[in-house]
Formats: sequence, C-alpha cells, structure tokens
Amino acid sequence: MALVRLSDVVVPAVYQRYMTSDTMEKSAIFSSGILRTDANMASFLSGGGLTVNLPFWKDLDDTEPGIANDDATSVSTPGKIGTGQQVAIRNIRTRSWSSANLVSELAGSDPMARIRSRTSDYWTRAFERHLISVLIGVFADNAANDGGDMRSVVGTDAAGVPTESQYISAEAILDAKQTMGDQSDGLGMIIMHSVCYTRLQKANLIDFIPDSEGRVRFPTYLGFQVVVDDTVRVVQGTTNPGRFQYSTYITGAGAIGWAESPVALPVEVDRKPEQGNGMGVEILYTRRQYIFHPLGFKWTDVSRAGNFPTNAENQAAANWDRVVGERKMIPLVELVTNG
Repeated sequence: MALVRLSDVVVPAVYQRYMTSDTMEKSAIFSSGILRTDANMASFLSGGGLTVNLPFWKDLDDTEPGIANDDATSVSTPGKIGTGQQVAIRNIRTRSWSSANLVSELAGSDPMARIRSRTSDYWTRAFERHLISVLIGVFADNAANDGGDMRSVVGTDAAGVPTESQYISAEAILDAKQTMGDQSDGLGMIIMHSVCYTRLQKANLIDFIPDSEGRVRFPTYLGFQVVVDDTVRVVQGTTNPGRFQYSTYITGAGAIGWAESPVALPVEVDRKPEQGNGMGVEILYTRRQYIFHPLGFKWTDVSRAGNFPTNAENQAAANWDRVVGERKMIPLVELVTNG
C-alpha cells in the first residue's frame, strides 16, 4: 500500500515558517498587542550568550526650575540624565512527538499527520503559559519589593462567601487602573479568566465592537479590549478551599518585549526503522528560541536549575527586579478578585 509519510510532506524550513506564523495568528494574547517586537533582542538571539543587557535613558527629574535674576554671580547648575539597564534571558524549548508506523497501517490514517497539523496550536498554548508565568513573577516581585504599587487586591482567602466588592466589577477595574495615575490612558487591554468574563457577561457589561473591516466582533469593557484566557493565575484558598483568587491583567500596548529567532534545526524528522521490530517509528522534533521580557525589569537569574528557566522559575519573585523606578512608566496592572 502506498502511504505518504511525515518525511514526505515536511520540508523543515517551510514547515518552521508555517508553524511560527500560525502560532502568532492563533494566540489571542499575541494578537492583543501586548507584545512589542524588539530588534535588540532579536539581534542578540542570532549570537551567543544567555542574557542580553538592554540599557535605557531615564527621564529628566522633576527638580523645580530656577528663578531668573540679573545677578552675574548667580550661576545655573546643570542637571544630568540618568541611565538604567534591563536584562532579558534567552529561552530555547523543544518538543517532539513519535508514532509507530504500524499504527497508521492498522488505523487507516496517519497519526503523525494529525500531530503535524496541531504543532502550531501546541506552541501557541506553550507560549501563552510562558508569558503568564513571566507576569506572575513580575507581580510577585512587585508585591515583595515595590510595595505592590502595580497591584490591586480585593479578593481574599477569608472564610465565608465573597462579598460583591470582592468580585470583578467596574469599580474594581477602575481602582486597579488608577495605580497608573494620569498615565492610565496608556492601558488598553484586559486579560482575564473566563470565570471573570462570564460574571461581567451576566451583568451585561461586555460590549462587542466590530473591527475596522466589520468582520470580527471583539469584546470590550470600559473601553478596554478583552482577552479571555484560562491560563492566567488562579490560586485556590488554603483557609477557605472553596474560594479562588483570579488575576486579571490590565496592560498597555507593547508592555512585553518579544523576539524569536530559529535555532540551526528548528524542525527535524527522524525515522527509526529498527524499532517496532523493524516496522519503524517516526519522530517529529520542534525547537523554538525566543525571549519574553517585561519592559522595565531585569532578569536577576537567582534561581535557575537548567540551561534556561522553567515556567516555575519564571514565577519566582527573586528572579525579577524592577529597574524603572517610576511606576507610571510600566503599563501593567494586576487585579486580584474572587471571581
């Protein structure tokens, strides 16, 4: 029986481009605008090293201007502009899948063809979980070291049923937005769990706005574009296991720096003819190299067991430090509610 095998239809270079572009298109978080492609990080990925330094100019301070006079001995003292340095870390992750050739012969269809068609969806989910792990770590650092000035917490682990004020609401979101002060107009997106989204739907608070071409209706709330994703942080209570605390992220465009550069062999197909007692096994390998970096922070690398950080290590407060002093310069807010 003539059977088209995986290696017959996968041209690695072509397939890698398809997988990358398809991943970006299918991710609600990616398409929301929270990511900003960074040329410096992309350039770094094409070379060596684990971390890249991203220097930046700080803003001018708010020293009160001097008072003009006609005294020749009164001399203006020049100020200066400061600098800071962010640090981003490289990530290289891999995933492979295999199938025995006998399976396709007996099943009448090729499981590897199905695997091949789902790889970009797999990486979409993997990237979204990675990004959420970075946000968890950043806000954990903020709570530990910056007085929690980027967070608004109304949900608790207390006994009993949550009160209305502990659920997501317009008031809760507006209070969270206010952590940005007069720069809150730079916030444009909300990433929330479906539980929180459904609560707002029940209250008839979600609007649907058509895109510029009138073909897609995307949800909005209080003027924010809404992205629903159940990979956001959800914590079950310890004092009250019946309570859950949900993190909702309010973000501005380009709050996360992003870059991807393929490794030498991003996609590879291998055939093991001796396995299955000679019937053979096929393996599809995928490899991605990329950076997610919250702008205004540095990766401290305090806790990393392997060559690259895991999602659990991304969530550690100690691995992040805010290097931009002014809170208003970072368009990220975490709102914690009981649903």
